[in-house]
Amino acid sequence: MRPTETSMTAETAETAETTETRGPVDRTEPVGRTEPSLAWRRCTALGVPALVLLGAGLFALLSTVFQHDTFHDCHYFGPSLRMHIAAWAGLGCSLAAPVLYAALRVGAARRGWRTDSSAASAVALAFLLLGLLPLLFNAFGVWFLYQPDPSGGYDCSGLAHPLTAVLLRTAG
Repeated sequence: MRPTETSMTAETAETAETTETRGPVDRTEPVGRTEPSLAWRRCTALGVPALVLLGAGLFALLSTVFQHDTFHDCHYFGPSLRMHIAAWAGLGCSLAAPVLYAALRVGAARRGWRTDSSAASAVALAFLLLGLLPLLFNAFGVWFLYQPDPSGGYDCSGLAHPLTAVLLRTAG
């Protein structure tokens, strides 16, 4: 036997012996998986929650500040351009947050990073779950833009319009 063959068989026997004496191997953590990079953690921890908060903020802006753009001097003008921009941008942000999270998770899995134990991933997932409500509100906001005139074509419908007409006739 050559010297290289004897050393190889000795190594093989030693490896087999240590494997048998060690007992069962813990396979809960895949071999070669590392922590995600700092850039990935920043994008996950800041990007996903920022999109969710931006979508919620745009819905709040749409439902409070821009809500009064539809009527001016008892005439229905329909939703303004800024209402359309805020509603569609809010819906886009609310939909982009889960897409960004999924893309970051897939990219991290391709690189062999462990993302399930990352604090950034946990924060992003919590914001995504809480962001489902603003997503539904933003979808309702876009739906609201395309509704017909709520007064049925009679500007300033209700009792306020006939009462002001009566008051104006009696005063003048």
